Amino acid sequence: IVLMGGLGADDKSALEKIKDRGKLVVGTSAGFPPFEMLNTSAAGGVEGIDMDVAKAIADALDVELEIKNYDDFSVLITALQNGKIDMVIAGMTITDDRNESATFSMPYYKADQALVVLKSNTDILSTADLAGKVVAVNTGTTGQYYIEDNLPDVGEMKPYGTASDTFQALSGNKVDAVIIDSPVAANYISDTNPYKIVETIETNEFYGIAMSKNNSEDLVTEVNKILEDLIDSGEMEKIISKWSQA
Repeated sequence: IVLMGGLGADDKSALEKIKDRGKLVVGTSAGFPPFEMLNTSAAGGVEGIDMDVAKAIADALDVELEIKNYDDFSVLITALQNGKIDMVIAGMTITDDRNESATFSMPYYKADQALVVLKSNTDILSTADLAGKVVAVNTGTTGQYYIEDNLPDVGEMKPYGTASDTFQALSGNKVDAVIIDSPVAANYISDTNPYKIVETIETNEFYGIAMSKNNSEDLVTEVNKILEDLIDSGEMEKIISKWSQA
């Protein structure tokens, strides 16, 4: 009977648990502009496209929003599996490997990869020039997987916890180049920044919201409805335009 009672408590769906708690806990990894950036004056200390989407979801569910920021993007799925967060909203590409560990919403953003170097660099014009070079990536991202799968001649791949860390490594001459999601790369390109994009790598990636595989069917359905409403109403485009320089 005791065991049955314990199982009964766990039988509540993911959406029911959020409603009962009155709070949606979202995991992210700041330092991935324009999707999530640190800002101590923002709610939860993080702002950006994904945080506006998270707020829209919490509002639609009529619950409070709590943001948990992780310094390392690669631990987000583990945090989800361990029940520390309800979902991951972090510019996360939907992949076959990640689908084995989490359930994803419908896509809400399309991206490619970009090859970034310093403006002063005249040697690297494309990925074909990366043989023997040191390339920075954001740990556990599709940029890392792209190098592993497609660029065997890269001299060294250096993984960093956040996108901003990769660009600091580039500006500090610790690496020769960065491969990272194209909208993030575009965010760093300006007259005052020392970076330039020399190649856009067409990977046709789609970002989704990751949720637990455990009893989350109703949550996934509800999140998809909310995303559809945001897209159909034009609100998603407004959110993206608000933050993106792409």
